[in-house]
Amino acid sequence: MGFLKQTLLPKNNVSLMAVDARMETRMKNTLKDYGIELIEIPPCSGLAEPVAGHVDMQLIHVGDNVLVCQPGLPSDILKKLKEYGFDVYTGNTLLQKDYPLDVAYNVAIVGQVAFHNTKCTDKVVAEFLSRFNIRLVHVNQGYAKCSVLPVSTESIITDDPSIAKAARKEGFNVLQIPPQKNILLPGYSYGFIGGVAGFIDKDLIAFAGNIDMLDSSDEIKDFLKEYGVKWVNLDSNGIHDYGSLIPLYEKDTI
Repeated sequence: MGFLKQTLLPKNNVSLMAVDARMETRMKNTLKDYGIELIEIPPCSGLAEPVAGHVDMQLIHVGDNVLVCQPGLPSDILKKLKEYGFDVYTGNTLLQKDYPLDVAYNVAIVGQVAFHNTKCTDKVVAEFLSRFNIRLVHVNQGYAKCSVLPVSTESIITDDPSIAKAARKEGFNVLQIPPQKNILLPGYSYGFIGGVAGFIDKDLIAFAGNIDMLDSSDEIKDFLKEYGVKWVNLDSNGIHDYGSLIPLYEKDTI
């Protein structure tokens, strides 16, 4: 097994994934049935309750074994990540409930480009992006990872117009969809497309619920098929924003 070389996009079966600890048990069990061990990220008291456990609000996998996390990540989680061999760096930004004080780590890395409102990006995150030669592109959206579902290193699905415009300018193939008002995020009217899924194999993406519950499910399916990506539903009812399913480890390619 080894660390993902490319953030969010494995080359083989995923064996370790970070998820919101509050994800429904049956979904977590389904992931475990695929041979995936889970690191369950607990709620952060600094964040608003609906998103307090969202992984993409609390930590970012920059590449290889480098993670940057918010300063309040519990010591037992830090210990577990370090036991897996991750170098975990603490960011400078203490998370707070109100925007833009909650988005410092919510950067969308796709290939060698990262999208974020650069006025909000944590300085430690920005430093490591530079070290990994990942170019940080400014967009108006601070909830960038929430708004982006990477499909390949050159393609994304997004529900944010500013990200869609910037990504096209960078040469990405973009499926721009309207806000998906069926995405469940209790406490808010609806959630974001980037928070509902994550890759569990090179060409297999898991949805936290049922892809057919998305308003733009047909367009999303067609776009995934264009890249040879299949999908699995972790539940038959509803579709949930859990702040992304973040793959961290994958089995070695033979």
